[in-house]
Amino acid sequence: MKTRFVVCLALVFLLVQAYPAMAAWGSFVSMGSTTVNSDVACAPTSGGQAACAASGFTNTLLVNQFNGSTWSGWTKLAGVITSAPSCANDGNGHVVCAARASNGGMAAATFNGTTWSTEVKVKGSLASAPSCASLGGGRVLCAARSVTGGLTSSVFNGTAWSAFDSQTATSTSAPGCGSDDAGRVVCIMLDTTSSIIANRYNGTAWDGFINLGGRATGEPTCSNFGVSGEAVCFARGTDSALYGNRFPGGTWAAATWTGWGGMGGLVGTKASCANVAASQLACGAFGVTDSALWVDQYNGSSWLGFTRLGQTTVGNPGCATLGSGKVVCAIVNVNNKASAIVGP
Repeated sequence: MKTRFVVCLALVFLLVQAYPAMAAWGSFVSMGSTTVNSDVACAPTSGGQAACAASGFTNTLLVNQFNGSTWSGWTKLAGVITSAPSCANDGNGHVVCAARASNGGMAAATFNGTTWSTEVKVKGSLASAPSCASLGGGRVLCAARSVTGGLTSSVFNGTAWSAFDSQTATSTSAPGCGSDDAGRVVCIMLDTTSSIIANRYNGTAWDGFINLGGRATGEPTCSNFGVSGEAVCFARGTDSALYGNRFPGGTWAAATWTGWGGMGGLVGTKASCANVAASQLACGAFGVTDSALWVDQYNGSSWLGFTRLGQTTVGNPGCATLGSGKVVCAIVNVNNKASAIVGP
């Protein structure tokens, strides 16, 4: 990936050559005996707990809950889906999980901390899996690539979903969306030149696409940074290394971003990052050389370097914040059964 040559000595994301030991991670534990047919998506609920979702081999939405020590096991919700799901916390301790429905729209269900809602369908024309992120205050935005290559999105207000809108673009990837912890959501996509374009939903409307440059492959992602108004996004470069770029708040313009910085590694198509603490992250990625789960941690000033956690996996991990300095990362093993690990 070519950087946007912005001279910035304070660039947050630096390629770290040293590989100091990270804080200890636990052991991998089974999420249940049910087999899954997609990456696992996870989001925090409350009190060190999380809810996760995946697609089953019968193309139904499977859900699973982590109570801080054990997994509930997979439960099948009604309805047919045609993509991997995406999950997000609504800011009130509930989790919304959504996937593309068989009719090209979106299927979604909400976990209230105890039970899952009935799956609902939202009419739309999605050309990719959705990516969901929190707007806070009981609201969640889910966005996808539209059939015309634009960005189409719907907002859940805690009761109902809005009609899908559409922002014009010439994208070639699904979006990756993340909250800025201030009632806004940042989404990035690849355009037809493999450059990365970004748009921000400000709570009521989209601010418009900006070009962040670079050359990327796979599916880019975004995450909250644990600091109000800020978001951080990641993409795999043409060299298969992972790169990051932070939006520190302020004017919505390409020049406001810190610029792309390398994290190294040889990673799969899509990383997953979650807050360890404010301005600290743990990112999980599929290792292309050994199919294992690898993680890198940002301690507030630098990346510690990728560390191998192990397992032989397929697809990409899904990580979520648990609080108290911990995250959970879920992966799918070669037998199509999922397992998870907590750390650092």
